[in-house]
Amino acid sequence: MVITIKDIYQQVEKFSKLEKIKVGGWVKSVRVGKEKIFITLNDGSTLDNLQIIAERESSPSGLLEKVNFSSCLLVSGRLLFTPQRSQPFELVVLGSDLEIINSTADDYPLQKKNIPLNVVRESPHLRAKTNYFLVLFRLRHSISKAIHDFFHREGFYYVPTPIITNNDAEGAGEAFNVTTDKKEPFFSKPANLTVSGQLHAEALAQGLGKVYTFGPCFRAEKSHTTRHLAEFWMVETEMTFADLETIINLAEKMIKYVVNYVLDNNIAELEFLENYDKENKKEIINKLKKIVDSKFKRVDYTQVLEILKERKEIFVFNDIKWGVDLQSEHEKYLCEHFDNNPVFITNYPADLKAFYMKGGILPEVKDRVLSEVKNNPDKKMAVCFDLLFPEIGELIGGSLREDNYQTLQEKAKQKSLNIDNLSWYFDLRKYGYAPSGGFGLGLERLIMFISGAENIRDTLAFPRFNGKLEF
Repeated sequence: MVITIKDIYQQVEKFSKLEKIKVGGWVKSVRVGKEKIFITLNDGSTLDNLQIIAERESSPSGLLEKVNFSSCLLVSGRLLFTPQRSQPFELVVLGSDLEIINSTADDYPLQKKNIPLNVVRESPHLRAKTNYFLVLFRLRHSISKAIHDFFHREGFYYVPTPIITNNDAEGAGEAFNVTTDKKEPFFSKPANLTVSGQLHAEALAQGLGKVYTFGPCFRAEKSHTTRHLAEFWMVETEMTFADLETIINLAEKMIKYVVNYVLDNNIAELEFLENYDKENKKEIINKLKKIVDSKFKRVDYTQVLEILKERKEIFVFNDIKWGVDLQSEHEKYLCEHFDNNPVFITNYPADLKAFYMKGGILPEVKDRVLSEVKNNPDKKMAVCFDLLFPEIGELIGGSLREDNYQTLQEKAKQKSLNIDNLSWYFDLRKYGYAPSGGFGLGLERLIMFISGAENIRDTLAFPRFNGKLEF
């Protein structure tokens, strides 16, 4: 049986008593001496490596010389304590107990130490072999697990929603079409990849009460920024009989739970990322602790405009007036304005938001809004929020859902959506509809913040973006 290096570190006393143990993994470094060869092995189960020492005399002729960087090995040997050395223990093997499963060809593109990330990005099928991406992918696993754990604890049901659909939930017209190479259509209607599972989650919440979906979404957005992908993962919640305050509190509680989980379970990964660039060290752990300890600031859209107007001269987009959509520079400034803390912004103009968001004004902002919106303010405002995060910008968006059948149809028409494709969604309002609300979280953006990654393309294994589909 092959034992993981993580198991060895956790149960070293147990394994040191055995005559022989077997491990497998990939070579991180090789140093050849006159009598021995020293191999550093890692199997992905932990950031810690295992030092292997093999006797050259006992190995078949030329075998050890074939061991090179990133080659795959199976090794059997005796675990010995080495308290006088930098590593706490090492695996001593005879050459005959070292098996080269697959050696690395000379043209392996990631041989160089401290290879620039932009070079590694050109080989996504290999980058899990590098320490930096090994750490990021381990963090992604932990963050995903923490999200599932959180919603399980909160009494939510995990539900799958379709990846192939016939509607554009956001109404932005950025959907990928799905077709086949056959002349006859496969489906009865034009199909596309989902941009959001929210509409389907809302339908499921009408029977289950509290649900969340966690899956891939797709948007044909021709953006080349470090914050956008064509394929990304969304966490979307939906719950009945909840007001906006309840949903906002849930979002804040979820973020803090996930960050706490990472601090408790991935401190080695965070320390690695803090020190990855020796010349530009990052302060990640203290940043995350601050998130857990802070109370997220809450302001409404009208207050935000007042804050931005005070410093409008510093912005490229400086025409700050009612109805303007906040740009990334505005979002960054707002977090800085509130001591680099997360900020909830509520009650946006309805024209800036999706058709399904309920219209209305929160009581605490009514006086400020009425000075800006003279006629029918309930129809011109959305009961919604965005959560802005330092370094990232928008991380979460949420709202109450429009519960009036006629009003919902009118909003969909105003967004030029296909009414027929959404008839099932409208019908929910006819058959015992319970008031509903929820939010959506972009997983990759959360990973960016927690890890300090500067490019969203580093947060998932095979990034998809405009102009790039190599793997």
